[in-house]
Amino acid sequence: MAASALVGGYHPVALPLAHGVFKRYVYVKKHHVKDSGDTSESILAADRTVYMVNLPTDSDDDWLRECLASVGSIQHIVPGAQSDNSDPLLAKTAHVVFKSKQAAEKLLSLSAIDCAVPEVATGLDAYLAKYDATRPGLSAVKEIADRFMAEFDAQEEEQEIRHREELKNQVDDDGFVTVVSSKRKKQLAGDDLLLQQPAKKQKSKELHNFYRFQMREKKRDQLKTLRERFEEDKLLVEKLKKANKFKPE
Repeated sequence: MAASALVGGYHPVALPLAHGVFKRYVYVKKHHVKDSGDTSESILAADRTVYMVNLPTDSDDDWLRECLASVGSIQHIVPGAQSDNSDPLLAKTAHVVFKSKQAAEKLLSLSAIDCAVPEVATGLDAYLAKYDATRPGLSAVKEIADRFMAEFDAQEEEQEIRHREELKNQVDDDGFVTVVSSKRKKQLAGDDLLLQQPAKKQKSKELHNFYRFQMREKKRDQLKTLRERFEEDKLLVEKLKKANKFKPE
């Protein structure tokens, strides 16, 4: 189609809109290189660059390349600069550098381009998509839970190993050296075993603490018995001394 009349120095080019016969217009014009020494100007070829405005807010480089595929091959696209405070709903701009001068001239001569509309959910579809994104399926939840439990078990095992290393050759209050096994438990496989592992680990830890408490109590009882016998023998020696019957060898 022949180019339409200029609008403010731009050529209007019609693009299709989804779900209707209405059109969306983008505006294009030939880019004129500025002699300002700006490095960004060096990549914009004077005879192959077209400046486009009023691009859809949800458009990207891939969509623009696909949209202009019938016009000619694109060398590169330089999107228009947007500040952090800019309105995301504002239309986009871009410099399109074609590989040939003929492609740029062809775009400037068109009044419409038949290209795919950017796929974006609007209205009820947008709310449904947002709802589905915040409520993943059971399989996704299970995967997240399994990954979390695997990381949790790895951290617990690392802490237990570090704790065992700290206990090695450590002397307790009674003068006994704590003996720590260096064997590591094999990691259980399967989802069911993975769920059972924290409970088993807790139970094993409780048994370990219980047996350790038992051993300490037994050692304390033995020490107490030895002290009592020593005191009894000491009293007996004193009695024998007083009775002049104690004859040390």
